[in-house]
Amino acid sequence: MSSLPANFLKRARTRAQSSWRPRELGQSVGIVVVAAVLLAIFAKTANAFLTAGNVRNILIQTSVLGVVAVGETMVMLTGGIDLSVGAMAFVGEVLTADLTAAHSWEFALLIALLATGCLGLLNGLLVAVAGIPAILATLASLLLATGIGELILNLRYIMVTTPIFAEMYTKNLVLNLPGLVIVMLAFYVVGSVVMRKTRYGRDVYAIGGNPRAARLSGLPVTRTTIAVYGLTGVLCGVGGFLTVCQLGMVSSNDLQSLNFQTIIAVLLGGLSVARGGVGRLERTLLGVLIFGMLTNYQTIKGVGSSYQQALLGALLVAAVVADRLLRGRE
Repeated sequence: MSSLPANFLKRARTRAQSSWRPRELGQSVGIVVVAAVLLAIFAKTANAFLTAGNVRNILIQTSVLGVVAVGETMVMLTGGIDLSVGAMAFVGEVLTADLTAAHSWEFALLIALLATGCLGLLNGLLVAVAGIPAILATLASLLLATGIGELILNLRYIMVTTPIFAEMYTKNLVLNLPGLVIVMLAFYVVGSVVMRKTRYGRDVYAIGGNPRAARLSGLPVTRTTIAVYGLTGVLCGVGGFLTVCQLGMVSSNDLQSLNFQTIIAVLLGGLSVARGGVGRLERTLLGVLIFGMLTNYQTIKGVGSSYQQALLGALLVAAVVADRLLRGRE
């Protein structure tokens, strides 16, 4: 028993730092192959798909989903799930737009991040301290956050005219990419380094791999779990800010499908709903891009919204079934 903590921590460190083991490499290559095949098919059957302008549009359209998916990835790596990410992003969106009208956009963003961060911390406390299953705790937070957002919005449409929001969408910064996309990519770069190279990242993998062993090994399970949900809340606030940049206005219909879109994108990236401690943030980005390509292709082909919604459901079922079959064999 005395060797359990050392061996367990060694395995957790390996999971956090190594992406070149045969299974890890196979999963990464598999996702890249799927993305490449879809890209080739879509480019062959839709002439406008692979144009520079449309590729730019795909990246812009996935920027909110991509940022929020960083948080969902961390949560699922701990063995949990967060159903409230879309609702928290909605709160961030409403607060950003509402407060910008009376204050600076910097102040509005700060308050939005504080509010969504607190909602995320509430999720963490419910899961890590109260012991409520993540699916139930975050479902309650979904309803709470949605209600808060709708109360603040009060059946209004809020138009945002502050130049920074339009510039984030239209002004190219690097490689013909606007601020929205740069922000998303920056979170993936920083997040990947954090998850691979820091104690926080190793703790997240260890907790997801075996919570009981992590606790016996002296890892700060409660503190790390709360931090994961809190950071996810902050990322949702950033997603809300980026939504305002995308749309230029706020309504009660915004971000209604983001909860499910995020989970689908994360599952497409190879994370597991059956087992924590499995997955990579880099692969989540590929899952986000695959989701963005599918959505964009359907729009180009004129597929109706009802059919697109049905495809989302089919993708979710397929991803969960594939996850169960794969993890069952493991």
